[in-house]
This record gives sequence, C-alpha cells and structure tokens, in this order.
Amino acid sequence: MLNIIKKIHQRSIDITLPQRFVFHHVPKCGGTSVGRALRKRYLLSQGTVKPDESFWAYESINGNYKKDQMLIDVAAFREQLFLYLLYDDVRGIALHVPFSDIAYENFSHKYKFITVLREPVSRFISHYFWSYMRANDHARIEEELDQFLETPRARRMGASYVEYYSGQPTAPDLSEPYLIEKSISNLQNRFALVGSLDDLTDFRHQLKKQIGVSVRFGRENNSKRIQQEVTGTVMSTLRERLNEVCAPDIAVWRSVFGDNGRLG
Repeated sequence: MLNIIKKIHQRSIDITLPQRFVFHHVPKCGGTSVGRALRKRYLLSQGTVKPDESFWAYESINGNYKKDQMLIDVAAFREQLFLYLLYDDVRGIALHVPFSDIAYENFSHKYKFITVLREPVSRFISHYFWSYMRANDHARIEEELDQFLETPRARRMGASYVEYYSGQPTAPDLSEPYLIEKSISNLQNRFALVGSLDDLTDFRHQLKKQIGVSVRFGRENNSKRIQQEVTGTVMSTLRERLNEVCAPDIAVWRSVFGDNGRLG
C-alpha cells in the first residue's frame, strides 16, 4: 500500500512540476520574496538551505574556531546540503548557497539555474544594516560602517557576487580578475535567467517562460530604517569608499546589466 501511495505522489509531481529549478539567493537581493513565492508553487517537492541553521550545524560539527574563517569555510558544507537536495530530486530549490560547478555539471540537464541581482552598493549597505548588531544572527556585524569598511570581511561582502557565482566561494581573494570573469561567464552562460531587483515584473514574466509557473512576490525582510540610515552625511562621506569596496561586484553588475554600478 505504501509503495502505491509513493507512486501516486511521484506521478503527481511529474505531472504538476515537470521543470526543476535552482534559485541562488544572494543576501539582500530580494531573494527571500522570490524564493518563498517559488517554493509555494512547488509545495509537493521543494527545499532550501537556511544560512543561520546551516552555520550553527557546521559550528556544532567543527567546533567554535575563528568566526570570520567559519563564515568562509561553511560554504563547502552548504554545497553538500545543496547536492543532497539535487540527488534527492527535489524539484524546486531556493537557497543561500553559492553556485556549484559540481551541481551544474551533474544536474544542468534537469535543472534550470536562476537568480536575481541588485545594484551592488545598495545591496552592500542593505546587507550591512541587516546584520549590524542583529541579535541571534550567525553573521552579526558589530563595527560601525566606517570601521567595518576597513575589514577583510567587508571586502568579501563587497565581492558577494564573485563569492556566489564564481564556483570558488572560499577563495582567499575574491577580487582576483579571473574569479570576477568566471562569475560573469557563469551568469551569462550557465544561468537560464538572471533578473534585476529593479525590474521584478520582467523577472516574473521570464520565470513564467522558463519554469511554467506564475508567481507573485511579496516584500520580505524590508526595513525603512535601512533607507533612513544611508542618506545624508553618512553617504556623502562614504560613497567613494563603498564603491572601492564593492568594485568586484560592480564589475559583475556592469557586465550583466551594462550599468555604471554606482549609487547616486
């Protein structure tokens, strides 16, 4: 009887969710809304890897060594969780996990890879204020913005697109030109769809063409405080430094969207 139920369930999935997808979610690119909407349409077979929970699991296995290094090293563990979902044939996958060469080479014949990008400096600022002094956040930031911009972690955060799309998220220097070029190449040649947060209407229409479902996006993880913090004197003082720190992501953004990648 159990086998019959499993077969019926599998047949329902095959009929209703024929197109498998992976949505790579870079922090503060509107991906929470996109990922949640997609997973709701794939309720019969959907999965994710959450950033906090995966970090805590990694920490419990490996011990509590230097946090900044753990934030880098956890990428390999998340890739393993991602590969498990693929090998389990989960149809709709939306997750905070970098692009994986192994995943693409083994599953691109089944899955379409999609993502959304945001203007890099705006993304960086939003990411910073989301994590700044945030309680119970595995990636909590404690430095003031001007101090944080001088840290190695800020330089990695300004290269989040390289971290997420180069296939080498643990590389010691994400500003290396070959990693930037690899990120651009992956986005242009290996992703079925790369949307912009500035035009989610077009992204929604393209999603319909690519995976055959209609979705509506809500507004998740939105904070008016973030917008208030980045105006006025702070931005006029730090804009140049922000552009310098975000230079790797600006290079990726410009190659994909042809924008100058600068804020204001």
